[in-house]
Order: sequence, then structure tokens, then C-alpha cells
Amino acid sequence: MPRILKQSEFLAGDFDHTGLNVHVRPDRRATAAIAFVHGLGGDGYSTWGMWPELVFEQSATEPLDVILFRYASFHKAWRTRKSGADLPFVAAQLADWIRSLTEEHGYTDIYFVAHSLGGLVVESAVQQYLTQLGTGAPQVTAIAAIFVLAAPRLGAGLALGAFRQLIPEIEWLRNKSPQLLAAESFFSSRVESLGTAASAGYREFLIPRYSAMAGGDRVVSKMSGLFGVPEQQRLRLNGNHRTIVKPDRMNQEQHLRLLRIVKQSGDIRRAWRRQSHHTEKFRVRPGSHPPILVTELRSDDINVTWEQAYNRAVSLASSDEVSVSDCRNSTVTSSRRETDILVCIHAVENIMNRDERCEAVIRETFAQHQRQHGLMLLIVVIGAAHERARDVVQSWLPDPPYRSLSIEGVASPGEFSDLLVAWAGVMIDRDPVRWPRSTSGLSFGTEGSDLV
Repeated sequence: MPRILKQSEFLAGDFDHTGLNVHVRPDRRATAAIAFVHGLGGDGYSTWGMWPELVFEQSATEPLDVILFRYASFHKAWRTRKSGADLPFVAAQLADWIRSLTEEHGYTDIYFVAHSLGGLVVESAVQQYLTQLGTGAPQVTAIAAIFVLAAPRLGAGLALGAFRQLIPEIEWLRNKSPQLLAAESFFSSRVESLGTAASAGYREFLIPRYSAMAGGDRVVSKMSGLFGVPEQQRLRLNGNHRTIVKPDRMNQEQHLRLLRIVKQSGDIRRAWRRQSHHTEKFRVRPGSHPPILVTELRSDDINVTWEQAYNRAVSLASSDEVSVSDCRNSTVTSSRRETDILVCIHAVENIMNRDERCEAVIRETFAQHQRQHGLMLLIVVIGAAHERARDVVQSWLPDPPYRSLSIEGVASPGEFSDLLVAWAGVMIDRDPVRWPRSTSGLSFGTEGSDLV
């Protein structure tokens, strides 16, 4: 059993043989926790400075317990007459603790914060934990996210020559070591690292990965420290290899980034759970041919993120009673069905710059809407300044009122996906004869809300 420290104020405690201290408040029961894992020669507490205390005292997110994991490495392992840490054992031990913390202590969301070599230990432990879950494991597990700081994911420059004889941990740190390659292969093929709701369903598991590097780091190169992490989830900071994990104020960027990760993960994990529930509940059965609602996506400049959000919405809006399909789907093309919902999406920047291609696409889709009876036209502007961009779109069209036309603004691809799901539900409920379903009047999000 880990050592449980019930505290009203954060105070460091001695570690026992388990190497795991769990800080909890006596007056609350948290289901989320931040787990700190230090690097080579580090310490369970001193590596992090005030950071665990800042997390324990914060009130910007849901209540968070704080977990500190300690293992003897480098010179600290020499004190026990060992030449260094047995890292495979340490990673397996951490994997066991993950299972214990979820099954016995009830944590549903564990966020790992790992420094340097600790990042490699965490990824190895998570790989073992997910593998042990076996077939049929949920896509959304208790591992909510991994935030590594100065972690040498391609190896570290110090992992050279004679050091390997003195410090066996360096075998993990050398360039493209078997441990590094195995972890990266596992995460790149089976784990979704992108922290957006629109990415739901593309991998076996959802564990967004974030990284941070310091400009003055002389131990780990920028390429090694940021490798394998999506660009929008990378953080570049001032400082060096040690100071990057020692924020001493609530408003320092690495602490703020951690709190944003916690806040955003809830929406992302709920979207994945909805997708998983949807796939199981509304699995297409052989021989069934539900009525089809046809959608179509147009833009002056479609990018892959928009396309993914669109595809996700089409999937989520479908059921065993009504199939929502893109006009390019072979089932639709073979039946020569007309489009029911025409989605015209554009970036705020293009609209605000009054791009000629953008205006031409919007006018063309509006003309089709006027010609085709029953066509729903959804014009979507995406970006931070979408309110002003909607006014520009309105200026390109005749004055309202409109028939089955809506000009919408969203800030992100995830919001676009949710918007399209909602409008597909409106269309289906509008004509229950054409698209009959027993749950008429309830969108999928409403039906499944008790599961998220």
C-alpha cells in the first residue's frame, strides 16, 4: 500500500519502502491526481521545488491529489551498493501502482508529470499497464495525460562512452536505444497523443502527450525533448534542465499549462467515451439498410483537422435507425441521392480578408440552396473572431429571412463537430417519416449523457 498523507496544507513526508507518497485532503475525496516522477539522480520532493504544493493548493480546476514517486538512481543508488537503478523493475513497479491507484483507491484520472529520465520511465510503465489491460480494454483509461519536461525521447548527449559502465541507466538514454524505440513504436501505433475531441476513435487508447523544453538545457537537445509530441502541445520555456521543473508561482507557464491540460482533458475524454458508446450501441448489423441522411463538405481551403472533425460528426450522428453518410460514400453515389445537409466551412482569416475564392464558394452554395428544395445549408466560420466574420458572410448574401439556412461561428474543430451533430439531429427529427427512429426528439448526446 502507498503511504497516504492526509493534510490540510501540503507538507513533504518521508518515503517508506513503497516509494510512493499520496497527498490527500481530509475533507474531500478526489478522483483525479497529479503524479510526479523525477529523473536521473532526482528526488521525490526536491526535484520539483514548490510545484507539488502549487498543485495541491490550486483552486482553478477540480480537486487534485498529489502523488510523488521516488526511486533510487545514479549516485543515490550507489548508497545502497547498487551501480544504478534497475529501470525495467522501476517501470514495472510504477505500472503496478497505476493499477492499485485505480482499482483500490478509485482514481479515474491520473496525470503524469515527468522530468528527464522520468519521462522514459513513465512511458514504459504506461505501456506495460495498457498491455496488461488486454483485449477489450476501454479507449479512455485512468491515464488522463502525460506531461514530460526535458525528457530525452531520442536520447541524451551525455549517454556516451565510459559513462555506460558507471551509470547503467544511460543504456536507456543513449540515442535510439531499444527502450526508446519500443516506447515510441507503441505510442505512435496504438495511442492517440493529440489532445482534441475531434481525434476520437483513431487509436486504441487516448493519452494526450505534452512536452516542455528549456532554452538553456545543455543535457537534452530540443529535437530529442520535443520529439513525438504534436506541435500545438509543445511548450518552450526559459531556464535550464533543472529549473524547468521548479515553478515557484501560480502564474508560471509550466504550472498554467498543467492546469489547462487538466481542464481540457475532461471534454476530450467525454468525447471519446461518447464515440466508444456510440460505436457499441449503434453497430451496423449485417443485412440492415437504415434510411440515409446525406451530408456534403465544401470550402475554399479544407484542411485535415476540419475533415477529421467532419468525419467524426458524421459517425456520431449515425444510428442503427438513420445512417448519416457523406455524399462521396459509395452507398450514396450508387443510389444517386441528393445532399440533405450542405456544410460550407471557412477560416475566419479568409473571410475577414474578403478572400475572393471564399466569397465565390459561399455564393455558389447559396445558389444551390435556392435551387434545391429541402436542402439545409450550414455556413460555418471557424476561428477566434467568428462573430465578426459571420457579419461579413451575411453581407455577401441577400437579406434574411432564410429557408433552412444557418450561419454559424465556432472557435475550434471540436466545436464544429458538435455543431454538425446537433444539426443532423434537428434534420432527422424534422421529418420522422423520412428518417424514423424510436428515440425521436433526443440527440445521441442527450441519450448518452449519463455515461460521461
